Amino acid sequence: MGRPRRIQFPGACYLITLCGNNQQAIFLSNQDRRFFLTLLRDYKERHGLRVFAYCLSDDGVQLLLETSRPDLARVMQGLNTAYTKYFNRVHHTTGHVLQGRYQALLVDADRYLAELSSYVHLAPVRMGIKERPWRYLWSSCAAYVEFGSQDPLVESEPVLRRFAKNRLKQSVQYLHFIRKRLRETGGRADFPVRKGCVAEPEFIAALKPSWADEDVRATLTSTSEALEKARRILREMSGGMDEDRLLGRARWRELSSVRKAAVHRIWREAGLGVTEIARLFRRTPSAISQLIRAIELPKLKI
Repeated sequence: MGRPRRIQFPGACYLITLCGNNQQAIFLSNQDRRFFLTLLRDYKERHGLRVFAYCLSDDGVQLLLETSRPDLARVMQGLNTAYTKYFNRVHHTTGHVLQGRYQALLVDADRYLAELSSYVHLAPVRMGIKERPWRYLWSSCAAYVEFGSQDPLVESEPVLRRFAKNRLKQSVQYLHFIRKRLRETGGRADFPVRKGCVAEPEFIAALKPSWADEDVRATLTSTSEALEKARRILREMSGGMDEDRLLGRARWRELSSVRKAAVHRIWREAGLGVTEIARLFRRTPSAISQLIRAIELPKLKI
């Protein structure tokens, strides 16, 4: 039996679980955790993600997020690859760091967003790390329950506005909500999971007509739109130069700065992967990956 297809569409909300390969630790230091959060912020900005909640444990990550485009698979592949390269370089290891197949449950955000934010924030209790999860440093819980606390990675307002209008009251009410969920569930999952969704049957029924080929169609549409955006970027940066000359393999060293800037901007803004960019510029994926890494790594060092 094949693996179930990802359901991807603009505005889709997911509860995502990343695990270490063979249940191994993926964070060996606070520097690792800071790097991952910096990487996640970068992907949030580049792909237009909305991150509602996160929690990092030694051997995994839980995320509650929304995609603005049908590109969850591309985002997660990029995160996995970038963090693996960092981890192996810093810790002098090789091979996979994150388990290849992450879990992503499609979420009916209108009904379950607040409940799933509490599930993510109660992860330290499930792990036996903290009895008071709002004091756990490597989660977004403090941004919800501590008035005045800010986390540039997280959008707490879509959840908090369900509890009160005043920000202080929101924090207090959410803290009561977390404590209530802790008493009732001990932090365990008690939400319905049906056909890869945290949702009621009517939400799932509305998606059924597009299940069979949604992820394939979304990927094709996303790639087509990304290529068109890449072409627009090239036209902007070419300065009247013939596009074939900018993209051509011949005389790659000429116009090097323009080409590097174009590759990097397309990677950041168009949503194309390394393989597609390599095909566009008639270079190898390895060459494009090295170019991007040379520009990005200095920014991401903690």
